[in-house]
Amino acid sequence: MTRFSCGIDFGTSNSTCAVAHDDGVTLVPVEQESRVLPSALFFSDEGDVFFGREAVRAYIEGEEGRLLRGLKSVLGTSLMQERTVVGGASKTFKDILGVYIENLKQKAERFCGTSLSRVVMGRPVHFHDNAPEADALSEQILQEIARDVGFQDIVFQYEPIAAAYAHEQGVSEETLALVVDLGGGTSDFTVILLSPERAVQADRRQDILATTGIRVGGTNFDKAFSLDHFMPFLGLGSSYTSEFDRKHILTVPSKPYHDLSDWPLVHQGQNTKAIAETKRLLRTSLEPHKLQNLLMLQQEQAGHAFLQEVEQVKIELSDVEQATKSFAPIGLDFSVEASRPLFLASIDGLLGRIQASLEECLVQAGCTKHEIDLVILTGGSSELPAINQMVVSKFPQAKISKEDKFGSVGRGLAHQAQRLGA
Repeated sequence: MTRFSCGIDFGTSNSTCAVAHDDGVTLVPVEQESRVLPSALFFSDEGDVFFGREAVRAYIEGEEGRLLRGLKSVLGTSLMQERTVVGGASKTFKDILGVYIENLKQKAERFCGTSLSRVVMGRPVHFHDNAPEADALSEQILQEIARDVGFQDIVFQYEPIAAAYAHEQGVSEETLALVVDLGGGTSDFTVILLSPERAVQADRRQDILATTGIRVGGTNFDKAFSLDHFMPFLGLGSSYTSEFDRKHILTVPSKPYHDLSDWPLVHQGQNTKAIAETKRLLRTSLEPHKLQNLLMLQQEQAGHAFLQEVEQVKIELSDVEQATKSFAPIGLDFSVEASRPLFLASIDGLLGRIQASLEECLVQAGCTKHEIDLVILTGGSSELPAINQMVVSKFPQAKISKEDKFGSVGRGLAHQAQRLGA
């Protein structure tokens, strides 16, 4: 009888599930034939739940309901204790995360033709920066969710280490590798020794020389880009006068713009309270056409659609130097001229933090950049030209692997599950 082992990579932007079996490791089809599922849910007002691309499609096509994205970043925050209405019912964010992870488990069980009770789950090196209590709480919540959906034996592994295990299957001799795992919500690094002999060992602690990570990823790039170059068209940075003293000039509060630029907080930027505040500011705005655009976006609940357009421009700028985005399709009367230099200026500070964490990993490992034989680039954000240029320039003598950027963590988790007898 075939024994199956399961690995789940629950990501901020995308997720995968892999199973190990007698013939190797396979990524499970999680949305039709796709092996990668966007980390999105749509709860329709009719009570249906859609996942991944189907969730985004339902939202874009105007079905009544609620879209949620980027929920992994909510782990360990105060939002986990709050309740929100989705599909006509009040749920905690823990409940909502459970719905998503249970869907991954069901897809894996359907693929295997049997129930799964054991899993190795991926986690970032740090869910939160410099916050050990929030970090521990995040893993605890994930463990509780995994148990609630039916897993009994649950092991966690750092995502960059899992990516190394996946790539190790193609290594023919001892190799000192650096994993650069840049996802939607975090950037993680590990220096690890890989070899065919080491690959079969259950205990790999001696091989892992260092791991570092920060809470910076692709969604942070989206937010910085949105705030710098798109939200000013909705009134960010504009002025209004006091209703009691028209000579008293004030700056429009930035909170709704920050919320609307942050995937898990978009709903807060277009709720009843936020709409009422925009209407109040509109009465004395010095640039009312901008706040009128903001109000229209909020009333039409188009925050996710707006941020998706920002994300699309970011992706386009990986291939072209300039891009023009019209927001007329979502009812807003402006276009934005964006360029790669403007985008890079927006994320310059974030890139600096990523590079600092990478360099700290080398320091902790006690090695220099010249000793690294292999750099493994994984995660969707590693596709950015700026990231590739940074890595290639820093490690000119190393082999750079860019294979399976979205599936390597899930496959590595399944390899570990197999070794542990899960």
